[in-house]
Amino acid sequence: MQPPAVLRLYAMQNSLAVRIFRGSLFLFIALIASFVPRLLGLPQTTQDKANVATMLALFTQGVIWTNIIVGYYIQRFVTLHSADGRSITTFKAIGVVTRLAVWIILGVVALSKMGIEIKPLLTGLGIGGLAVALAVQNILGDLFAAIAIVVDKPFVVGDSISVENYRGKVENIGLKTTRVRSESGEQIIFSNGELLKSKIRNYSR
Repeated sequence: MQPPAVLRLYAMQNSLAVRIFRGSLFLFIALIASFVPRLLGLPQTTQDKANVATMLALFTQGVIWTNIIVGYYIQRFVTLHSADGRSITTFKAIGVVTRLAVWIILGVVALSKMGIEIKPLLTGLGIGGLAVALAVQNILGDLFAAIAIVVDKPFVVGDSISVENYRGKVENIGLKTTRVRSESGEQIIFSNGELLKSKIRNYSR
């Protein structure tokens, strides 16, 4: 008899194509917006609006497909490595970065195809991004601390750690906080930035 993990993986492989097909609504919208005005001989202004709608639909479709595919492979990895909390944490972080990178690329391509100048937009986003970074520096500090935790791996999900006078098992490493289940049963929530500044003892290593 095949192990349950193998059976789950086989079912996931069969369902990926189904998920992609079910998530392809915006592809059909893009095809309709692209070809219908030409077939009906509508004016050029209508065709231009249809082209914009086509690019927006394709961008949305790309985002949906990215979420489906990345989510599928994350679930597959978790299924095969369910006992390795360290690898799962790292792979989930890679999934977040992959999604963000693909969304940015799709957005830049879509704006370029619609005739929007990219360089001035990127310059404006850079200046605006700096202002936002100054306003939310605490949140960004926690985000970079989360990345440091995933890369440096002082602990992973499932490890038993102690921070100052608190001890428990790591349940979740988020973008802003890390959640630990104490030995007495309550959940302790640490800010990632403050957590890295503290002395951490890892009893699982």
